[in-house]
Amino acid sequence: MATSLDIAAEHAALLAELRALGRPYRGGVQNDSYSGSGRPFLNVSAPERRQIIKGWLARRRTVADADLLALADSLFEGETHEERTLGALMLQASRRARRAATPARVDGWLGQLNGWAEIDTLCASVFGPEELGAGWPAWKALIEALAGDANINKRRAALVLLVTPTRASDDIRFRDLGFAAVERLKSERDILITKAVSWLLRAMSAHHAAEVGAYIDAHAGELPAVAVRETRAKLRTGRKSGRPRTSVLDLKFANSRVGHRANLKSKKAH
Repeated sequence: MATSLDIAAEHAALLAELRALGRPYRGGVQNDSYSGSGRPFLNVSAPERRQIIKGWLARRRTVADADLLALADSLFEGETHEERTLGALMLQASRRARRAATPARVDGWLGQLNGWAEIDTLCASVFGPEELGAGWPAWKALIEALAGDANINKRRAALVLLVTPTRASDDIRFRDLGFAAVERLKSERDILITKAVSWLLRAMSAHHAAEVGAYIDAHAGELPAVAVRETRAKLRTGRKSGRPRTSVLDLKFANSRVGHRANLKSKKAH
């Protein structure tokens, strides 16, 4: 039997857990200039946030789908960056919540998010080919609308929502919508868009390398330079940087050589 929740009380308890883990900001990328949210930042790490919400879900296995979505609604309206991303992490961890989340509801949540940290937490790894495929007409309509939205955060979402589906599936519906979204946004030069264009093209290359390569060649002068550079590197080497991966053994070998040279210098000095 499904359990009914006091949403305000549950939200307050989760916020108390977040505040208990908060710490002073000491530098690095996980600050408000990265998230671009303009809201309070508690500096609670993503792994800690995942642990909080997974613990909550483990304790609330019988909660109704409607209450899961109601809690997500509440978290996405929270005061802090961590509350809003916790809503997305709850969807990421709960298959039931993802299945219950309609494209219209996702659109409403996106209206509560600012900056790539918040947008990407909801869009990059929550909804995959299973979710988009199950309600394709509505998801397609949403992504097309997002690509033309006046809100740059929603335009970024149009691209990022397709990253996981195109990387995980060879379904040409995802690929074709990806090309359409890139085509619509390729002239923008804000980093929120240029990096997302690059990310989506690289994801699409997992199953459609030939088509992505041909598209890059045909539109190189119109696309953001970073997207052209990183996608070509990905097609050539499998990595956006174009540099080969360094294995643990390579690092150990390099460190051993450095240590050996240091020992030789020390012996010569004495």
